[in-house]
Amino acid sequence: MAIESYTFTGRVREPWYDKVNPIWWFLNDTEQTVDQAPTFYPTYPHWLCWVLWNIRNPIQNFRAFVIGVQDKNYTVTGKVPVLTVQRDDLVPPEKGFQYCYLHGGDLWFPRGFVSYSGTYIDWYFGWQPTGFFGLKWIALAAATAAVLAWFLI
Repeated sequence: MAIESYTFTGRVREPWYDKVNPIWWFLNDTEQTVDQAPTFYPTYPHWLCWVLWNIRNPIQNFRAFVIGVQDKNYTVTGKVPVLTVQRDDLVPPEKGFQYCYLHGGDLWFPRGFVSYSGTYIDWYFGWQPTGFFGLKWIALAAATAAVLAWFLI
């Protein structure tokens, strides 16, 4: 199993006064916004799309800069390709585990990340290679169909 590293440099720190502002935590300074996603419920009114988007993507700045480390420089070491979050994001898609850890640079201590993409479930937990903290647990359609079939038989 091949391991590789990538080093992030030149990142600019978010000001400390933003990081202690709970209102700023709920905003979205760096990720895609609903205005940049025209296919997100295109027939809904804009105000409703904005609400749904922010429910779908809560506390972005908090996850990126308060508990996340997207504004720090560090090295990521992990399974090739190291900047991958989930194996099913690859072309062609794969199943299995992806993992890495963030270390060095501006980080006081290392942070880990692990994800799994399978037939029945996708999940991840930890600091993604970009420094964004997240967790996800999704039962895929195949899992839902299997459970329904079991109950209906």
